[in-house]
Amino acid sequence: MKKWFIHHPKSLSMQEIQSLLVAYPFIMTPQAIQMYMTMCAFSNVREGSLTSHDLAIHLNVFDHEVEPLIQTCVSVDLMQWYEQKNMIILVIKPVLDIPVLLSHPLFGRILSTQESLYLKALSMKYPPLNHDLTLTSFKYQQRHLDWNEADETQFNLKKETSLPQSETFKLTLFLQLCEEIILPSSMRNEENLNIITSLANTYLVDEKSMKKFVAKAINYKTLTLNAHKLSELILSTYQVSGYKDTSYQQHPLSFFTAINEGRPVVEKDQQLIEFLNSQYTFDQETFNFLLETILKSYHGRFTKKNAQHLAESWVRAKIKNLEDAKAYVNSNLNVSQVKAKPLPEYYETSDDQVDKETLLKQLKEMDNERN
Repeated sequence: MKKWFIHHPKSLSMQEIQSLLVAYPFIMTPQAIQMYMTMCAFSNVREGSLTSHDLAIHLNVFDHEVEPLIQTCVSVDLMQWYEQKNMIILVIKPVLDIPVLLSHPLFGRILSTQESLYLKALSMKYPPLNHDLTLTSFKYQQRHLDWNEADETQFNLKKETSLPQSETFKLTLFLQLCEEIILPSSMRNEENLNIITSLANTYLVDEKSMKKFVAKAINYKTLTLNAHKLSELILSTYQVSGYKDTSYQQHPLSFFTAINEGRPVVEKDQQLIEFLNSQYTFDQETFNFLLETILKSYHGRFTKKNAQHLAESWVRAKIKNLEDAKAYVNSNLNVSQVKAKPLPEYYETSDDQVDKETLLKQLKEMDNERN
């Protein structure tokens, strides 16, 4: 995780904020503008020291998206970038006024082009008014505005009754919402409930939405739950779009989302991925293959204990690249696949094949010999 240090504090004036909101959106993206304003705010706290994760939380982006936004600010001369050992020092530069931007050799040409296109679009969308139109006005009707102090006291005493929705699927609440006609008692077995709970927690489905999906996935003639259809219904609504590439060259968070078929990356998973990435020195391809191996080896259970157990075994095996990791995983897979030994012959003999009369005859003969 990269550490950033802002050289000196910077406070934005109203004139600079106006320039950022009016002129700079034609030059840079809104997220880059938000990055610059966030950096100005951070420069006045913590003595200007921060990490990429701090910025990612405030901007609601992934950690790997922070650096390109800062580079955009540097490219438009809003920041200067200096590197010293393991720290990056940033110098925040002042915002250019709108008249200065208009006279700039590059930015001025961009602004003038965007302005002409904008005015042209407005003229096409809103043609000039017809001169035959007559302007009409209305007299203002004054009203008596009053505020009762008792009402104000009562208003201040009111509290919020709505509670934030929990990220954990509540099975008890789900069963209460499902009437007998939607989910019959005979179908409320452990297998069906485990499938419903697992899919709900994986894709963060609430109880009311899961009720609709389950009703569509049940075959009421045979009283069976189609798990595959239920999964498809949930994926069509809750799948994260844009993450279909499963190549090992992409960022770990994007790769983790892709191999989970669009499963949203919750904060707990993101923190564990960042912890593993900082704890172990695998390259990007090997690290992504490690994430894939963890999910396959532990049947989708992505926990810190499982992840560290597998990662430490790779460290002891001195794995350096993706080829070493694949060879190591394949060797362990071959060792674990032990050939099944054939059962003894007496296991194949059933009680029905035994001649009971013969056994009884032999026992009687043995008793006679003893007597």
